[in-house]
Amino acid sequence: MRTTFSWRHPRSWSLLLLCLLLTGCATRVIYYWLDSAIVWQLDDYFSLDRSQKKLLDTEVKGLMAWHRQHELPIYARDLDALAKAVASPMTPEQVSLHLDKTQASLARTLENAIPRTVRLARTLTDAQVAHFMGDRVKRQQERQHDFATESKAEMLKGFREKMSERLVFWIGKVKPAQEPLIAQWAEWQYEMMGPWLEFQGAWTQELDRLMKQRQSPDFGKELTRLLQQGDGLMDGRFTGYTDQSRQRTVQWLSDLSQSMDLSQRAHLYTLLKDYAEDFEEMTRGR
Repeated sequence: MRTTFSWRHPRSWSLLLLCLLLTGCATRVIYYWLDSAIVWQLDDYFSLDRSQKKLLDTEVKGLMAWHRQHELPIYARDLDALAKAVASPMTPEQVSLHLDKTQASLARTLENAIPRTVRLARTLTDAQVAHFMGDRVKRQQERQHDFATESKAEMLKGFREKMSERLVFWIGKVKPAQEPLIAQWAEWQYEMMGPWLEFQGAWTQELDRLMKQRQSPDFGKELTRLLQQGDGLMDGRFTGYTDQSRQRTVQWLSDLSQSMDLSQRAHLYTLLKDYAEDFEEMTRGR
């Protein structure tokens, strides 16, 4: 199992990024199905009882209703602006601006989701929490085993193949000018994998500690801190990696933008405009 890293990994997840992996009307189909998918996934994690499932269903529906009303219009505007920006080579400053918008959206979604998460977490039994944390630890150990036993050449090859597949989706056929960028990205992934696995271990331990204190009045505040500022664990030793990852990503995306030819720009522009229109239609309830 090969994993690409993100230091503040809760921010890696968002309804926007999930929807953007889809095409055409499938975006709407999957978005409207997300509430059921989230309920099924969390039920699988915790084996919820009937009353917990009812609470979870209520909270997820509330989150999705809020998200559709408040975030989808922003997605539509931001994607339309991004589509216009990618039509020309983008500077690091431009890339950073659009990444900031994405992070702001994730932060707003997290802010709405955390009180709902706290209400559900406080209904969990010790056995349910132990099952969930045991599964997380097992997955962490599997990642560590893979990293320790797989050769660097194999991992780099896997990272290159994964990035190439993503680029084909976003910009069409990869050109020779983009191959060095793909190789650079793979090297960064490998370089950061060891520290990222260490960070994941520290993050999981902190989550385990918090879940054991889920009835505490400070549980919501502490959970928010972990999700929003998790790289501050262990006296902030991971914060530098967060900043470095951000700087590298911004520069890499700018370099990729500079390397794209007209056909690739047209491909990406059309894709983003389609998503913007899709989110706009979803906002109007179509």
